[in-house]
Amino acid sequence: MKSKEETLESLKKELLRIGSTTQRDYDLLRKKGQVYSTTICRRLKLSWPEVVKRAGF
Repeated sequence: MKSKEETLESLKKELLRIGSTTQRDYDLLRKKGQVYSTTICRRLKLSWPEVVKRAGF
């Protein structure tokens, strides 16, 4: 399992690629192999807006 920092860095790259920070867009457009937004939220114990903020957006 990735560390919190690795998870956030991976998420940041994916959100930049997608061009959106919405949870719905992330789940629809994420690359194969990337976990769903709900999994990220559960692992980090944060809501999606908090996860996006911690990723630097």
